[in-house]
Amino acid sequence: MAIGDAVLGTSSATAITWGPLLSSTVMNYLDSGMLRDQVHKRSPFWSWLREGNRIKRLTGGERIKLPVMYEGSGNFKRYSGLEALDPTGYEGITNAFFNWKQAATSVVISGLDKRSNQGESRIRDLTKDKIFQAESTLADNLATDAYSDGTANGSKQTTGLSAMVDSTPATGTYGDINAANNSAWRNNAITGVGNGAVNLLPNLRTIYNDCTEVSGVEGEPDGIFTTQSIAETLESLVVPAIRYTGGGTSDLSSRPTFRGASINFESKCQSGTMYVLNSKHIFSFVHRDADFAMADGGLQNPVNQDAFIAPILYQGNMGTNLRNALGILTGIT
Repeated sequence: MAIGDAVLGTSSATAITWGPLLSSTVMNYLDSGMLRDQVHKRSPFWSWLREGNRIKRLTGGERIKLPVMYEGSGNFKRYSGLEALDPTGYEGITNAFFNWKQAATSVVISGLDKRSNQGESRIRDLTKDKIFQAESTLADNLATDAYSDGTANGSKQTTGLSAMVDSTPATGTYGDINAANNSAWRNNAITGVGNGAVNLLPNLRTIYNDCTEVSGVEGEPDGIFTTQSIAETLESLVVPAIRYTGGGTSDLSSRPTFRGASINFESKCQSGTMYVLNSKHIFSFVHRDADFAMADGGLQNPVNQDAFIAPILYQGNMGTNLRNALGILTGIT
């Protein structure tokens, strides 16, 4: 009998093999994409990325490579008739590089749970409860990582919005590109906003326009992310002119908007901070073999634990290809 193939019951005709049943229940849930969907839906930011089709599955590579245009071709020419065109080649395109970041949680069934839940329906119900527990853990931590600067746990954390959209954009290196030497690789930032009831709306207008008037930008900012208190302040400032999205099945369909950008709040967002984002230029990358997938070893039965363990793996990171299409407001009170 293989490891994990513990048999429940005493009758060989009705015996249930614990290991394969647990493994198949977890695998079916993962393969259906339901866990991935539920994790994304629990976070306004991940929901927004998902709806914008900005979660990209990759097949490999030592690092994540994202092409970045920092200037136009430079060989535009107005001409007449047979006049020679300008064949001059320009680089103008480089690559931003992002390291893979890894995370995992596990569906854990203790020996006590196993022996206390006999019968196929009870096994499946218990396993689903444990999957929900893992799902909640993943959702909470990935939401935290979305707003991170990537330095936690010895820089093992996802390189999130705090690094991508910096309050001091002319300093530091992001995606292996030095912002101090590349003005096009600097997001827009307004710091020290102060009293939100007085200063938030005019500063938001400015940062929104700054993010729109950018060479190479696609569309306009379509997502605003902040804390609950700041979102409520903004909503009160734009009522009754505020517009709510609606008429569709979107998870964001009840969110208020500013110039078409959904206003979202999330507890993981830094205090006093508002991000103004464009989903056309933000990406979440995930390795196709670790997109909330069970580890290659499948269901495990450690020799030193009375338990069955099904590790669920995530490997990915975030990035942008047009940093100056993004903006941040800080110091909002």
